[in-house]
Amino acid sequence: MESLLEAVAENLKLRARQSGLDQQELAALAGLNRNTVSAALAGKDVRLSTLIRLSRAVGFTDWLLPLLERPQPSPLQLLDANRQDGRRSRRQKVRPEAERPAHRKQGRQQENSK
Repeated sequence: MESLLEAVAENLKLRARQSGLDQQELAALAGLNRNTVSAALAGKDVRLSTLIRLSRAVGFTDWLLPLLERPQPSPLQLLDANRQDGRRSRRQKVRPEAERPAHRKQGRQQENSK
């Protein structure tokens, strides 16, 4: 995870330099303490909200877009969901009144007497 934090820190530093911002200016733009900015740019473990604020300050938020998309279910999850739906529909299936068999009287029917 450290290498990932370091890579993010390097990219933020490069973008801050390209924008002509020093740490104090970046901190002011992001609404953060300069020590927090320094820690983030050094690759230290900082909060996600800190990285988002810094990214917004340097105009680079594209990396956040994939995090906003809901992941697609895996094929196994789809199969499992279909199985569960099938079980539910079999249990809940109720035939309409017209399709139900007519009610039969129990026992022997008496013959009509004349």
